[in-house]
Amino acid sequence: MGRDSWAQRIVAWDHALSRRCQRITGKGARRWAVLGAHLGDGWVWMSILALALVLITPSRRYLVWRWALAMIVAGGIATTLKFLWHRQRPLQVDGFYSTSYDRHSFPSGHATRMGTAIIFVPDVLPGWGWFILPIALWVCWARVALGIHYLLDMVVGVVLGFVISAVIFSV
Repeated sequence: MGRDSWAQRIVAWDHALSRRCQRITGKGARRWAVLGAHLGDGWVWMSILALALVLITPSRRYLVWRWALAMIVAGGIATTLKFLWHRQRPLQVDGFYSTSYDRHSFPSGHATRMGTAIIFVPDVLPGWGWFILPIALWVCWARVALGIHYLLDMVVGVVLGFVISAVIFSV
């Protein structure tokens, strides 16, 4: 009973806080949220990895390969957890995920990618490291604000990507 009551309280808190974050008013705010929500898309980060392979010095390319490995491992774990938990998304929003293979929300794959980026961007793209934290926060805020995810989906996703990346980075 104690564990269920804690879990129920956490879920209720997560739902209530997420609903408070879903109050977007005005077209401008919605446009910023839509842009932010898509900045975490997989094709964006795969493109960044491909560009990094071309632009950085050969002696540092191992970092890009490690980052790619971290995204694959973290993404695989996030996907597995989604199918184990079957947590429904707060709202059904077309154009932000596949309803056939990515209809579950916990943990967020976008947030997981952001967690990997927080670890790797400062070393892979020196001079751009300061920029990744605001982008990660923007992506996470946007996906909650649009009702695509709950807040806890984002927090767990970032932590998952961060921890897996920290381990792979340090090996």
